[in-house]
Amino acid sequence: MRVISLNIWGGRRYRSLIEFISKYSKNTDVFCFQEVFSTGTKRRLIDKFYRANIFKEIQKTLPEHKGYFAPIQKNFGFKSHTDFDITWGIALFIRKIINVKEIKDFFIFGKRDGVKNDPATLPRNLQYARISHHGKKYLIAHFHGLFNGKDKLDSPDRIRQSMKVKNFLDKEKGKKILMGDLNLHPETDSLHILEKGMINLIKEKRVKTTRSGLYPYSKQDKFADYTLVSKDILARHFSVPKVRVSDHLPMILECE
Repeated sequence: MRVISLNIWGGRRYRSLIEFISKYSKNTDVFCFQEVFSTGTKRRLIDKFYRANIFKEIQKTLPEHKGYFAPIQKNFGFKSHTDFDITWGIALFIRKIINVKEIKDFFIFGKRDGVKNDPATLPRNLQYARISHHGKKYLIAHFHGLFNGKDKLDSPDRIRQSMKVKNFLDKEKGKKILMGDLNLHPETDSLHILEKGMINLIKEKRVKTTRSGLYPYSKQDKFADYTLVSKDILARHFSVPKVRVSDHLPMILECE
């Protein structure tokens, strides 16, 4: 099974992103995307750069997959409230031939549509799918971690966020995959909480960075995205290719 996770940057690098998704569509079973927008209007852009209906545009690129959108916040862009209908969220796209037992999400910071005037108050949810693939049961989960506008270090909110995710994973039996833009420094307690009982493939494979050359901030801030798997997952191949489709790099996991 192949699973890909990517923070798509709201589709800002639209053509490159769609080309990347199309290239990997035939051999990828599950896509986990963060920073996804959806709208019922005809608006194409938000904050000048980002695709207002990137969810539907990706779905058109993946006719063999079914998209599942998990909304976080209505009528808010990257910086402020909008004057038109738009929803910010995360999404799973799962190959239609895969037996999907359940798709759900729950909030690990704040509550749906709970943003104030500060982007740092954007709520955060974890989306997960219980699937059966070649007779094996998997839990695949992803989330876009809290960003406070300052750094990726520990904070009480990040500790609580990790504890909510960890408590959920601990109740699950069988094969587990956790991916996403967690917005955490590699040496934080917030990440160590999630690593307990799991294998951090970013660390194990000695990945040097999960940020692309498009990342506009400090070059010292090299990590945001992680893939963690339970010890019963056989990771046959794991890569973080240096492609310029977002300010993040995709994580590609082939496992059983």
